[in-house]
Formats: sequence, C-alpha cells, structure tokens
Amino acid sequence: MNNAADLLRLIHNLIRLGTIAEVDHDDARVRVRSGELLTDWRPWISLRAGTTRDWDPPTVGEQVVLFSPGGDPAAGVALVGLYSDAHPAPANSGNLWRRTFPDGAVLEYDHAASHLQATLPGSAAMNTQGDVTVTTAAKLTATAAAGATINANTVINGNLTLNGNFSQPAGKTATMAGDVAFTGAVTSNGKDISSNHKHNDVQPGDGTSGDVV
Repeated sequence: MNNAADLLRLIHNLIRLGTIAEVDHDDARVRVRSGELLTDWRPWISLRAGTTRDWDPPTVGEQVVLFSPGGDPAAGVALVGLYSDAHPAPANSGNLWRRTFPDGAVLEYDHAASHLQATLPGSAAMNTQGDVTVTTAAKLTATAAAGATINANTVINGNLTLNGNFSQPAGKTATMAGDVAFTGAVTSNGKDISSNHKHNDVQPGDGTSGDVV
C-alpha cells in the first residue's frame, strides 16, 4: 500500500468544491458531484437545526463546499451558498438584503433607506392567535389587484376616506352614535329622503306628511 498516496487522497477529500446533483426533501439529504466523485446521500448545513430550525433546501446545480471528516466523502456534509456563473449574486449593494425565488418573488430590505419591500406573484397569508398592530408615522399604502378580505373586528382610530362605493349586505345593521353629515342625495328603499325632497298632500300646520314621492 502506498501510504503517501493514500494520505494525499484523504487530504484532497477533506475539502472539495462541488455542485448539488440530487435533492431528497423527505430526508433532507443531497448528493454532491465533485469532479468524477458522486457522493451518497449526505446532509447539508443549515443556519439553524435545533429547537429553532430553518428549512431552505438547496437546489440542483447549486455550488457547495463538501467537508469530509477524515477525508471520507461517505461522512461528508455540504455547505451550501456559493454563487456561481449559473446562479450569480442577486444584488450588488452593501446596503441591501435580498432573497429571490424561482417564481419571481422577491423579499428585500434596504437598511440605508430603511425600506422593506416584498414582491409576490401569488397570494399571502398571516395566521396569528394574538393581536396585530401596524403603526406607521407616515403614509401606509396597500394595493390588492384582486381585492382584500378582513375576517376580524376592526377599529380605526382616525379619519377614514373611501374613494369608492360602500355596500352593506342585506340583514346587516349599521349603527352610528354620533353626528352624520351627508352631501348629496340620500335614499331609503328607493325613496329620496334628502333635505330637498318634496311631499304630496301636505297642509301647513301640525299635520304629518304622507309617503315620500
């Protein structure tokens, strides 16, 4: 046996560059190709894997570093996260954190501008058992092309401007305890009850008018 050759082989296998060849999401394992070497199913290194855990699996073709204790790739682990020509860096700013996804979604935070932005091609959901508080010192803008639904009792501590129509389904009751000021026509069951409407068959004095026409 050539001990020197075996030692060099073990040293060479301690740290190798490679790419993800296959991903097993059920068992959280990958196979790494490095030159002519194709490893068995090995774990990848995640940011957290204790009581706090992350799930962000690598993708086929992603460049990795294969660490093999003792120089044995059968015991190796893959360190993911190396940029490559096939998967270059998604930004070039020192002030920006950005995460991009294959469907076009982008999450980013610019700490120089103190600006958080999310671009989502699909839907979004938030499930919470407690209160949700949104506080902004400036303007808050929310745009939903397909509409928005809020399934909760809602309190607005401030002025409300509605640039659109307001509709209340039948069987629901609107309660207003304060003063109400209307500009324009007011109707009830198709009848005009605004201040400039007229009544038929009304005599001066203490009489009561009839139906609105």
